Amino acid sequence: MKKYIVCIIICLSIASCGQENKNVAFFKNTEAYDLAKAVENDDLQEIENIVTKNPKLLDVSNPISGSNVLSLSLFIENYSSFKKLLELGANPNFINPFSKRSILIDACKFYSKPKPYTVDLRYIKLLIKNKANVNYTIENDFIDIKGNHYMATSPLMEASKLDLEMVKILINSGADPYKKLQQNQSSPFSSSLQGFKNRFKIINYYIDSLKVEIKEPLYIGKKDTIFIQDFIKKYFSYEIGTEGYINTQTLIKKLEDKGVIFQN
Repeated sequence: MKKYIVCIIICLSIASCGQENKNVAFFKNTEAYDLAKAVENDDLQEIENIVTKNPKLLDVSNPISGSNVLSLSLFIENYSSFKKLLELGANPNFINPFSKRSILIDACKFYSKPKPYTVDLRYIKLLIKNKANVNYTIENDFIDIKGNHYMATSPLMEASKLDLEMVKILINSGADPYKKLQQNQSSPFSSSLQGFKNRFKIINYYIDSLKVEIKEPLYIGKKDTIFIQDFIKKYFSYEIGTEGYINTQTLIKKLEDKGVIFQN
């Protein structure tokens, strides 16, 4: 019985190893399929051979997700392929026709290599070096032709949830830290208040170094207007005595000293 189970496990492992990445499979019925497979394999010589013969393949978007091969290299985190594609003329301002997201927006994320929630700044640095538009913005939420919902955002809005160094790179490259979304007048600062790890460092950077306005609404909706006090009440619920709680109390004290009223 044990031998039988071991055989099944080995067979399943072999099958999974040979299974094609779904993002690559999206290109199957396009002329860029071979290029997508070369990107998956991180075969730089094959990538160069294919693109040299037909540079137009760099602009092919697959009909399933709307990504092109540059997006593919980002999604599967093959940095060498990403770099090679840009060297061969891939568009650093590619906009996904479905999501309307620029590749720079998509690059402002946590990475899974070498482990989940890794910050890898190489992708945005390379895109910016190749003249990616740091101020490209999706001004309003929308639903695409497939019924998928996408949020209004920008590279700096995304980065402000994630990592202070990422934020600084974008701002030093010309991103406007005071730019508000058309839809609800939210800003990168309001995005930082909804962030993950290191958010206190990012918040303090906006307040102390960028001198953002802290008393005006951070979100204006059809039914409600949200201020910084509301954000802190909603997103800063920490157990008493924890580091998060201590940092929150320090932030509240800073804001109160600057005239923000929390009482009532």
